[in-house]
Order: sequence, then C-alpha cells, then structure tokens
Amino acid sequence: MNKTLLTMLLLTFVQFSFGQSIKGLKLNNEQSILKDRIYLTFPDSAKNLARPVDIMSHDPNAEKETRIVFDNGKERLVFFAQELFVLANENLFETLKGENDENFEFEYSNITVASEVIAIQSIPTKWDDTKGGILINSLTVMTKDSSLIRVDAYINPEAYKDQKENYIELTKEVFKTIKNGTRLNNLEARTEKHQIFGTDKSFVFHLPKNSIIQVDQKYDFQVFRIKSYNKLGESSWQSVLIYTGHHPSYSYPDYGFEDFTEEQKTMFLNKAVDWLYFENKEKAIYLKEQKIESDDIEKGLIVHIALTGSSSEIISNLTELIGKIELK
Repeated sequence: MNKTLLTMLLLTFVQFSFGQSIKGLKLNNEQSILKDRIYLTFPDSAKNLARPVDIMSHDPNAEKETRIVFDNGKERLVFFAQELFVLANENLFETLKGENDENFEFEYSNITVASEVIAIQSIPTKWDDTKGGILINSLTVMTKDSSLIRVDAYINPEAYKDQKENYIELTKEVFKTIKNGTRLNNLEARTEKHQIFGTDKSFVFHLPKNSIIQVDQKYDFQVFRIKSYNKLGESSWQSVLIYTGHHPSYSYPDYGFEDFTEEQKTMFLNKAVDWLYFENKEKAIYLKEQKIESDDIEKGLIVHIALTGSSSEIISNLTELIGKIELK
C-alpha cells in the first residue's frame, strides 16, 4: 500500500473515531418535522431516524414525534421534536419565562421567522453532564393553529467534552431555518370514521373541540388515542386509549394501582360494561378501564379501553365521550 493511500485511510479513521470541528458547518438538508408541522434544515449527513422500540410495541407515530440524528465520529447530536398537545397565545415568551425552573434555568430568546409562527429558543444556563443525552437547546413553536410543538437538542458526553459551544451554535443556526409547515391540526368539533385494523368494521368518533385522534398499529393490533389540547399553564390532563387486538394488558399496574375502588356500569357499543375504577386523590390520578370481548367486530377480538385523567369529573366526561362511539 502506498504512503498516500495509507495517509488518507488513517485520516478517515481519525475523523470517524474522533469527529471533526463543526464550526461553520453548512446546512443544506431540509427535513419535515412532525409530518409537515414545520420544517428545519440540518447538516447534510443528518438523518431522520425513528426512536427504537420493543418488537412488541408499535412504531413511533410521525405526527407525535420526530428524531433527527447527526453523527460526527463518536460525537452525536440529536434533535427530538414532540407535539405538546397544548394551546398558547401570543404571550408565549412571557409565559415560558414565568414557568422557569429554579433548578434548571434557561436563557430565552425570540427567533424571527415567517409570519404566523412564534418561535422561542431556550438554552440552559446549568448543565447536567451526568446523562447520556445532555440538553443544550430547545425550540418552542406556536403554529398558526395556536398549538405548541417543541424541539429539544441533545449531545452525548463526547460532544459535550470536546465541542459543547460549537454544538450550541450549530443548534442556533438550525433553529433559525424554521419554516411554516403545511399541516395544521383540525381542532374543530367533528365526526371522524376510522377502520378497525384487520376487519371490515369502523369506529365512528364524535370529537369535541380541541381534540384529535392518533392511530397506531403493528402486526395484529391497533391503538386509537383521543388527545385533548389544554391551555398552556393548565394543570389538568386527560387521555383516552382504545386498543383492538387479541392480547391486551391492563394499564392500572403502570400507575401503581393494585385494587380497584369500585365497579361502574355504563354502555359501550350498546353493551353494558362493568368498568374497573381506580383513584389516587393525593396524586390526582384517576383511571377507568376494562377489556371488552367484541366478537361482533371480529371473532376473538378484545377492545381494551383505558380512561385516565386528573379528576373524577374528567373521567365522567370521558365516559360520556366513549359512550357516543358508533360501530359501522
């Protein structure tokens, strides 16, 4: 092997192993964030890589999260975007500053971008370098429909040790490239019809204002989630999960419950259902769920419904919501 080729191979190995300076790195790689909610531009080698999941779990929902990975030798920068299911107003900057955590403070700044998008950047002033992923910057975005998304940027310890400031500057430049997306959330009260995976039947949902449905499926099961948008700063929360498949698991152990408080009987798809009801008033966690045999949809199919929220009143409202679901 000649000396020139050997030198080139050695230089490639060193660059791959230890990375290179990213100062002034060009951004030419535009990527869709949260299935066209916004667009950001990254370095050429950055890739959209979904978060790894267990083989028995459904794949990450592209409308709920996006993960962009930039590798530079042993150094790694990850941008993780999430739909927050929160509504805000134009006082977003002041609201975010008012919620600042004393133990993890941020330096906030507005990013001037296209109309109908408000973007606030927040850089930590304290660092937790004990974790595998170290938060170095965040972008909170209010889109035209007033809903919020957030993009968090993390680096690994190798990047933190050698080029922390350069990576912070790179994330700043990426966030400056933000563009309006083409997909807005429909938050009007409406009716939606969704086919049940593997069957010729469909659920018809009557959705209230400020709510959406997310659908996930894999192999032999499907999950419908009704997500509600709260106003920024509200402490209440709620969630509806409807699983269709053959091997459901109860949710209550995940919340630390062991014994149900009572059974509650209501109707679902014209059937009387004995619900298991759990509550932890101290932690403000309330849960109502049941597995429902549904041979009328498919032989052996089980519908598992879990209603969770921060108050018993919310559970009552969710019970009324699912009681209106129709089967077509």
